[in-house]
Amino acid sequence: MKQLRFSVAILLGLCLSAGLCTSCDTSEPGGNDMIYDFSPIEFKILITDNDGHDLLDSTYQDNLINDLSVTYQGKDYPLLTEQEAYKEKNNYQVHTREYLPIFRGLVLHNKYWSPLSYTYDLYEMDFGEFSGSENVDKLEITLNLPNHQQVHLAYSNNLRWTSSGEPEINRVFYYNDRELNADYWKCGYYHLRYSPTNGVEYVPRE
Repeated sequence: MKQLRFSVAILLGLCLSAGLCTSCDTSEPGGNDMIYDFSPIEFKILITDNDGHDLLDSTYQDNLINDLSVTYQGKDYPLLTEQEAYKEKNNYQVHTREYLPIFRGLVLHNKYWSPLSYTYDLYEMDFGEFSGSENVDKLEITLNLPNHQQVHLAYSNNLRWTSSGEPEINRVFYYNDRELNADYWKCGYYHLRYSPTNGVEYVPRE
């Protein structure tokens, strides 16, 4: 239980800080002596059915793994395993003084703890990474599901520097043009509920 509370506390702290890391070095705008590394942005997607079955679990017979993809800027990205995504040499981190986001497409991960469902061993799709320091009005992706169903996910990111040289980030995520900024978790998590007959719906965190 202590380990669980500690893990949730860490994730909450990361969310509230809007993905900001710092280290002492050369000046940034505003004249302070810090280098700011901004954590990358990802769309994090979990999918369950009406009975709570994990539809990203390959051991579940009615999983959707082979029927999912993302369309981004006119290109379709199929769902890849971690092994498939990381085997490409251009997916490895380039060692620089600042963190650079690595775009891997749509990747399936096994998560030990989900802050949305409060359960262990849920699988999760991540799409990205995108720069956490780039100002974006609305970057949109389309999640393609079975039976030609689609949902549109998006985020906007606004980075500004205060007069004291500190960064301020305003980041908003969207589901089908609906702003999700009021939700407790603002880290790009989407819990979707899928039914072959009723389609897909966004499940807000209770």
